[in-house]
Amino acid sequence: MIRAVSGLAHNSSATNAVELAQSYGSWSGIRTNHVLDQDGRLFDENGSSRGLSTKEDLELLIELRKLSDLVIVDAATARSEQYRKISSSHLAIVSASGRFDGIPAVQAHGGVTLFSPLIPPTNRESTIEHVLVPSDDPFRGLLSWAESKQLKSLLLESGPTLTRLAFKSNSVRQSAITITPEVPPGVKLEDLNPFSNRGSLISVAASDDATFTLWSY
Repeated sequence: MIRAVSGLAHNSSATNAVELAQSYGSWSGIRTNHVLDQDGRLFDENGSSRGLSTKEDLELLIELRKLSDLVIVDAATARSEQYRKISSSHLAIVSASGRFDGIPAVQAHGGVTLFSPLIPPTNRESTIEHVLVPSDDPFRGLLSWAESKQLKSLLLESGPTLTRLAFKSNSVRQSAITITPEVPPGVKLEDLNPFSNRGSLISVAASDDATFTLWSY
């Protein structure tokens, strides 16, 4: 059960993850999506976000993917979380080293594109598209590619390094940030955005074990 607190969630009286995602509406450009704890950590002791996530957070992630044209993730996250081809959206995997081994999605036949400054070893059976991008600014090439494919709503689910590069490129329009457990009264949510201090908080909702925020830039 989700409780609408303010902003878009409150305006639409969202009571579950589906309604919360729909209340966020459509977007153009990059919307980042992350779950973190109240100390700003993005990973649990196993180096995964799964230990921080909740049932409603996972449901929200799935719904946000359905609303996106393209899901973007870094290779390390795709490997540790064992990403597979996403049925509702195209998947972009970014690697500074050109390593994409150990990622199930790379074995898909279509629906996945790889981005790196290096050409990965050739797999004759692979039908995956590979796009060369500069390591210091991968979003320059990635966004040009997305525009050429008419992919407008981009959901970034990556770790902190690629996320910071996205903010550096000035292409992030929104951030959906889930904070676990629920943030207690009196704590300023504005202090819990680890990526930018210039965002406007446009939606807040909560469950028994999480706070859901949406930021606009």
